[in-house]
Amino acid sequence: MISRNLRTLCVSDPDKRREAVEEILRKEQIPFTIQEDAPSEKFPRGIRNYLFHTGGKINAAPDCAGTRTKYLFTAHYDAYPGSTGANDNAAAACILIDLYQELLERHIPAWFAFFDGEENGHLGSKLYCDCMEPEDPKAAVNLDLCGFGDTIVLNAAGAELSKAFYPFCCRESLRSSGAQKVKFLPESDDVILRKGHLPTLSVSVVPRWDLQYLKSLSAMGEGLLGRSPEFKMIISSMEVCSTMHGGYRDNEEAVNPDNMRKVLDFLIRVVTGPVPARNLRDFL
Repeated sequence: MISRNLRTLCVSDPDKRREAVEEILRKEQIPFTIQEDAPSEKFPRGIRNYLFHTGGKINAAPDCAGTRTKYLFTAHYDAYPGSTGANDNAAAACILIDLYQELLERHIPAWFAFFDGEENGHLGSKLYCDCMEPEDPKAAVNLDLCGFGDTIVLNAAGAELSKAFYPFCCRESLRSSGAQKVKFLPESDDVILRKGHLPTLSVSVVPRWDLQYLKSLSAMGEGLLGRSPEFKMIISSMEVCSTMHGGYRDNEEAVNPDNMRKVLDFLIRVVTGPVPARNLRDFL
């Protein structure tokens, strides 16, 4: 089952959560490397990211419309203080473990990162960006809040029609999974990856009703003085927010394995399928 590791990872103690990540990766026989930053006054525990990949090289021969992109799939594994972080963000980490196994079996190269410190200023993704090398992946797919709700939502910050993200965001892919493109999603490690010049697609799952809130939020913009009080009020009204940061659904029972499977199937379909040809309708 896709949720087989969820309970192991749903621990509120940050040190035990790290131990759980390593236990799961070893149990799943996933070789990994650790990317660390020393303890600091701001973060006494230090930062520890877990990196792994399926191996192999990107096929240089074009399939259908072009060559495949080197994708980095990411999710933060840390949790808000006092929370077991079931939907924020253990569910996403569990999805990526199964995606790794699937792509490994199909000999499709992909890179993965479990980031630390997302709940403390995105310190893990900042460390990753500081250490990037020229041969590292050229686009990232960041998963956050992927276990509660019925609708996959995608945000590429205006890069939906790029070579990297068109396969995810074209009408054919959206229709086959009932997914939706949105112009706003709550901040995650995607903001740091983009600042590090790594184009990033954000992937979440929300209840369908929350789509109306996301549309309202995307229309409000940043403004010269930052976010308005109404902006914060709308976010707090979203049903998915009850699954995070100590909300009343911030528990393992709120995570639905069927929703996790929906995200996994979507990612597998896009990454393993043919690269779709550009369709003029997607530009309209």
